[in-house]
Amino acid sequence: MSSRSFIKSLNLFLLLIFAGTFSFAEKTTVPNLYEFTLNNGLELFVLEDDSAPLAYIEIAVKCGGIHQTKENAGLFHLYEHMMFKGNKKFKTQKEVTQEMNSLGVASWNGSTGIDRVNYYFTVPSNLLKRGLEFWSYAVRFPLLDEKEFENEKKVVVSEIEGGLTEPNRILFAKNAKELFPQSPWKLDPSGSPDTIKNATLEDLKFIKDNYYIPSNSAVFVGGDVKADKVYSLVKRIFGGWKNPSGNLKNETVSPSKAPLESIKKIVFPHDSISGEFSKLIYTVRGPDAQSDGMDIYGAELWSWLMDNPENSFTQMCLGKKEFNIPDAQYIAAGYSMARSSGLISLCAVMENDDSSPVLRTDSLLDFWLNECADSMADITNAEENGYGSDDISKIMKLQEDNAVFSLETPSACLNLLSSCWASAGEDYFFNYSENTAKIKDEDICAVVEKYLKKSNGTAILLVNPEVYKKWEQDFTNGSWEILDEKNCRWWNE
Repeated sequence: MSSRSFIKSLNLFLLLIFAGTFSFAEKTTVPNLYEFTLNNGLELFVLEDDSAPLAYIEIAVKCGGIHQTKENAGLFHLYEHMMFKGNKKFKTQKEVTQEMNSLGVASWNGSTGIDRVNYYFTVPSNLLKRGLEFWSYAVRFPLLDEKEFENEKKVVVSEIEGGLTEPNRILFAKNAKELFPQSPWKLDPSGSPDTIKNATLEDLKFIKDNYYIPSNSAVFVGGDVKADKVYSLVKRIFGGWKNPSGNLKNETVSPSKAPLESIKKIVFPHDSISGEFSKLIYTVRGPDAQSDGMDIYGAELWSWLMDNPENSFTQMCLGKKEFNIPDAQYIAAGYSMARSSGLISLCAVMENDDSSPVLRTDSLLDFWLNECADSMADITNAEENGYGSDDISKIMKLQEDNAVFSLETPSACLNLLSSCWASAGEDYFFNYSENTAKIKDEDICAVVEKYLKKSNGTAILLVNPEVYKKWEQDFTNGSWEILDEKNCRWWNE
């Protein structure tokens, strides 16, 4: 899960407490949002909003990259594709599409991420029952036709191969390989082409029987609906969904927070960056939602505070003219929350001149990990660092204002809740403001000390190929590894 955009979406909904609830619903901190649990373990979240005669329906499953092995990486994504290829009631892709057209579905989709697989669309609210039945047949009774399966493998392989040269994917793949050396495939939901080519229907049936089960899934419904009616429909439609006899082993072990003995220096020559600039990204392991408790809130608050261009980290960097950082817009720091793959990153764009970018980058890294990290971890510098009590109060207000715009539709609210549910649990969503309010300046300092100062990370320098060619000997002498689209992949080892 990882992007900060969904964190910035939380607040107004989370600051208010809803007083009433149905007798069979659990109370939540969000007005008009109800939580239910069926006897089979299926969770249901319903948001009432009669502003338009529409109903958003989403089903999410706690699976994806996080549960992959080296041998089956990519198969959760392949399974997602097969969901639209026919089921017990709508037996072909054509029939599936016809039913969605009949439901008035203008846009539908599914996605496979590190922590979650989800499927969603919006229908007229008077067709809610049919919409729920559609997803029940798709999720519970896929046909997994052999011919469709072989065709879809080709589609997925094409998707993988089509993204192999994208610079952001190359950077992420390399970070996964270096920061999660024991299981980089868990951060690669797409998987390898060979795994997809060699997949069997038995592989997909294993996923269906062990992960696509009610106790590992949730339904999200929002719009012009009534919670009690939705609950009755979902109970009738999904209540017969059975769990397997064994217990689902859905817990994962958090990977090491210190996977590297020293900083891994990597240069990435790519024409996506102008020859006038070099871009440095330094990444370390951050707190994980499943194991690091309140640290995730401290890291997120630090990340928000780093957006203020007046924070000490930004100003310290700008004060060092030798780094050639143009202004505050060219500096960033942030945290990406996930269930067991949290990351903290520092980033800067530097103007190139006649001096060696290698020496300048080495100097900047040393500056970040000593002077800057020491300052950010020093409680006596809290006010100067930009995370005093007044700064934190301003961020809380900013989050509240941001939520007014970001969560104004049922689909946005419930998709965000779904993401949180999979990565950190629904309590993270409902109690976010309350827990963030508990964070003090000393907690933020402790996060910097624990995760940024005490761990080694990857330093990836993105440069234009011509710049690399000019300074190639310096990169070689400095033991910088060259990154390309092949050596970034765990499956090319």
